[in-house]
Amino acid sequence: MKKQYLGLIIVLLIILSVLGSFILYNEWPLLTGEKVVLATRPVDPFDPFRGQYMTIGYEISMISGVSGFERGDSIYVLLEEDNESIWRNSGVSGSKPSQGTFIKGRVTNVYGDSVNVEYGIEQFFFEKNAELPTTNITIEAKVTNSGRAGLSQMLYNGKPIEIKYKPVSIRS
Repeated sequence: MKKQYLGLIIVLLIILSVLGSFILYNEWPLLTGEKVVLATRPVDPFDPFRGQYMTIGYEISMISGVSGFERGDSIYVLLEEDNESIWRNSGVSGSKPSQGTFIKGRVTNVYGDSVNVEYGIEQFFFEKNAELPTTNITIEAKVTNSGRAGLSQMLYNGKPIEIKYKPVSIRS
């Protein structure tokens, strides 16, 4: 009987360890990363198939004047802070830079000497009936020293967005 409980406890600990490692992997950039504020391109409105969801495009998502990259390649975008505290593209590399602040992405499309890049921080989910602005948005993200990024918060005119909710009414 005691062996059965011991086996059950070991299995539960293994399951919890695996789940915990998934959570830690996703939260690691937010816990240890350097804060960067990224400028966005026009933001798509909500996706009715995925619920309350917003797709965010970044200025650094379309990079011109680069060659040698193919779809699926990893790309490292060097970031430099401007005088408005926005972090912008200051160069690209196919290998991890040895210094500086950079974000790692994946090339999704190649158009001549331009590439489209995704960083894993293009979606923002929120509660049902939330009202959010879709212009003048910047994103505060945290980037680890390996280039992994996590979306920290959404900013409107440089300040954290206060999410407002539409009142729900019941009509017959």
